[in-house]
Amino acid sequence: MKVLLAEDEPDIQLITRLALEDAGCLVVAVNDGQAALESAQSEPFDVVLLDVMMPRIDGFTTCARLHANPQTRDLPVIFLTAKSQELEVERGLAIGARGYIVKPFDVFSLIDRIADILGDRAV
Repeated sequence: MKVLLAEDEPDIQLITRLALEDAGCLVVAVNDGQAALESAQSEPFDVVLLDVMMPRIDGFTTCARLHANPQTRDLPVIFLTAKSQELEVERGLAIGARGYIVKPFDVFSLIDRIADILGDRAV
């Protein structure tokens, strides 16, 4: 499974990337929404993990742009974020996210959530 991870916090990015790689995933990690959009348009991914608060383009805008593009519209998005207010969760799901995981999170729960979303395509 190929995962696009967009996270601007270096420690969280590293821990998440290593856990996903240990689970057998190929991970491409980027630091902002613009880089996520460029990566998603240049190579195929099975799932995108987005932080909400990122430089250049935030996660909500990135998700909306991914789903507006015919090339990436069916790409599952899961938000990984510290924003846990109900309105933020609803906003993320309303723009097409398939999941919303609040930091700090358990990496095994993240892997389980990805597997639930991808079904037979999962690790």
